[in-house]
Amino acid sequence: MKSILIKSAIASSVVLSLATVTRPVMAASFTVSIENPGVQNAQLSNLVNAHVQNFDTQTKGYSATGFQWNEGTTNIGSYKNTLIMNPDQYGAAGGTGKYFDVDTNRSGNGQKVSTLNLTSPQSYFGLWWSAGDSSNVLTFLSQGKVVETMTTADVVSYIAKQPNKASYYGNPNSAFKGQNSSEPYAFINFYSVGGTFDQVQFTNIGGTGFESDNHTIATGYKSITGNIVTVAVPESSSVLGVFVIGFVGATSVLTRRVKKKSVLQLS
Repeated sequence: MKSILIKSAIASSVVLSLATVTRPVMAASFTVSIENPGVQNAQLSNLVNAHVQNFDTQTKGYSATGFQWNEGTTNIGSYKNTLIMNPDQYGAAGGTGKYFDVDTNRSGNGQKVSTLNLTSPQSYFGLWWSAGDSSNVLTFLSQGKVVETMTTADVVSYIAKQPNKASYYGNPNSAFKGQNSSEPYAFINFYSVGGTFDQVQFTNIGGTGFESDNHTIATGYKSITGNIVTVAVPESSSVLGVFVIGFVGATSVLTRRVKKKSVLQLS
């Protein structure tokens, strides 16, 4: 029995070690929040090394090659497979300039995914999500590995439960005030907790579009602001879970050994 317990303990230790080793180096969990109705920008004073892309200088239409995101002589990153649109009831913060879209029909090229590649790791991403629906997906990656995938279904569900939910629906800008009243408009914050990301993929899984504007990135943040939609789950919890499973497994083996011995004694 002693040898069995030792072997079980060793096996449990191996499982725990493998769980620790195979974790992504930059593994992250995200807290997601939304700002109050009508807010169309990030709280820049809360962010560290923030940059904003408003798409206003980009050429309207679809581009497979996309464009470089430069600020002066600094390259922030690049967008690939992009669709840029003029202001309408579906998008453009403030009702002016241009906005970003992922739309199979409007692109005319079967566009389903657009990608933002960043030159350096970031801890925050935000966007003004306009004409929202539950078919929009954001995937965050680090060094080519997915660290988080989220759909906007949680945001739609959260807004539906708020006493002021009607304030989120319909375009809030004067040029298109109240138009498209069946869909929500909100600024969404994505706070990476315990890790970073260097790529964001925007996917539209339905027949509608994924409209957004004022894409904001930051290497850090002072606090988590906005109305919390989902809370980050500490990575240590999963490791503890593996340890508990291993411990329970060892206990189970020992229990079975004792029960078997008891049966033999009775016979």
